[in-house]
Amino acid sequence: MPEQTRPSRSLALAGIGAGLLCNYWVLEGLLSERSDSAASWISDLATRTEATGWRFAALGILSGLAIAALALLLLPRLGALSATTRHGVRALFLAGTLAALASAAPLSCPEGLEPSCSLAYDPLDVIHAGATLAESVATGLAFLLLGLGLARLPAWRRRGRVTLALGGLWLALTLATTLTYLGADVDSVKGLLQRGAQLLFGAWLALLGTWAARRENG
Repeated sequence: MPEQTRPSRSLALAGIGAGLLCNYWVLEGLLSERSDSAASWISDLATRTEATGWRFAALGILSGLAIAALALLLLPRLGALSATTRHGVRALFLAGTLAALASAAPLSCPEGLEPSCSLAYDPLDVIHAGATLAESVATGLAFLLLGLGLARLPAWRRRGRVTLALGGLWLALTLATTLTYLGADVDSVKGLLQRGAQLLFGAWLALLGTWAARRENG
């Protein structure tokens, strides 16, 4: 049945591709002029003062668009299961769109790479900060709504529980990175925490595409 195989394969590839692209930071050792994966934010790689920042800004935009495209592909399949899953897929689309917007507005300097960095708080800095915060909220909602929606369906229950578990871990890591703003001594590992959360998110995107593809195949 080639008619079913092609869209199913596209879903799986879209999920895996989006999962890989949103972890573009793994290329920092190859593409960046300087990096510190333990103590710096992923966004530090794309700041305007970095000579190689444009590369990571472009990768960030591409990854956000890939996430949004995956959500559009998932909407007819997962969105049709229930109103809750439909809202979850829409939240995922919003997260991807906001990720692209945040990457298109890189910060003025890298706080985690340059101790003397003092953000200008110009329009691009403000847009980046607002879009990043909104993206985190949208991602959390996507995990929650898709997890709850799938867990209520017998055929999808296990996948829903996996989604909720991954979402819980993602949230814990994401919240842990914010402790640095509250004065907690996590500066030396905040980059690892953020990258760990991003790995979980990427793995979940790959799973979503694979799950939806398998269900299409019956």
